[in-house]
Amino acid sequence: MRRSVDWLLAARFQANCMARPVDEAGPGGVADVVRRTGGLQAQSWRGAAYAVRARSTATTFADVSHAQETDRSVIRGWFMRGTLQLVATEDAGPLLGLLGPKLIKDTERRYGELGLTEAIRAKAADVLESYLLDNGPSSRARLADVLVTAGLIAEPKGQAVYALIRHTGLLGRLCYGPGHDKSETWVAVREWLGKPLELEGDVDDLARRYLTAYGPASARDFATWSGLPVPTARNGLRAAATTSFEVDGEELAAVDDLPGCRDVRLLGEFDPYLLGYLDRRHALAEEHRKHIYPGGGMLRPAVVEGGRVIGSWNHKGSYELFVPQEPAGLAEELDDLRRFAG
Repeated sequence: MRRSVDWLLAARFQANCMARPVDEAGPGGVADVVRRTGGLQAQSWRGAAYAVRARSTATTFADVSHAQETDRSVIRGWFMRGTLQLVATEDAGPLLGLLGPKLIKDTERRYGELGLTEAIRAKAADVLESYLLDNGPSSRARLADVLVTAGLIAEPKGQAVYALIRHTGLLGRLCYGPGHDKSETWVAVREWLGKPLELEGDVDDLARRYLTAYGPASARDFATWSGLPVPTARNGLRAAATTSFEVDGEELAAVDDLPGCRDVRLLGEFDPYLLGYLDRRHALAEEHRKHIYPGGGMLRPAVVEGGRVIGSWNHKGSYELFVPQEPAGLAEELDDLRRFAG
């Protein structure tokens, strides 16, 4: 079936929950958003929180912290693409089982540059997990001292500390605990969740979940979002898709024929909607790209209407539009930012 680019963007916007289907308050609403989207980019805690706001009507910024730190229905760690994500706790094991080995393999060169042999990494995972089980949430500085004392690194500063923490996380043995940004800590998964993660994942299931939250999409889109090899992603999409659409000469897999969401949303930094595809040219015109992707791996907050970026904004409440007329619903979105922040 042939469809227009406008239809594609609106359908993807709806698939990614931008019609705000979640109306539950508290940590339950947060976990629902995270499940529906398959995970939220979370190297910026604020970005993850505002991704929840854009997809729900009653959650607050405090609810996001409560869901991760107290309710523990969501977990923060390294998942898709090896980047920090907020995922539903029940999805953490399957995701790491499926993605973890490749992510570790993809990091081998960097481990070598840092002098982190396989033996050092294995020992560090044991040391870090044991220390966290005995001492609870711990900061990067404290874990760095633990690694130095164990003779695994020479000094407590430098990138080797984070690399060993991340590696232990990719093994499913630690995750982020209480605190964010400068006050962030790590915890042993076995203690934090009360049991170890079961590291078994299924490509077809992940493909189905991806198409539900991001479709219609291509195998390269799925590979870009997940970090899987393209051939693996292609096989997963073939198994998961129930229909397909031709848009701008490209065949895209899907599980639904959605009418689309054409609302306005203020998306925070690193919003997953703008990170879910290899090709973003339809959603973001080239002449405006540097307003949103300034370089250095940054992704700024965006004003999006019907799946297309029409401006940028900041957390002080100001915005810049790329279109001549202010869209309906923008004032309500600005009001909702204040409600969410509390």
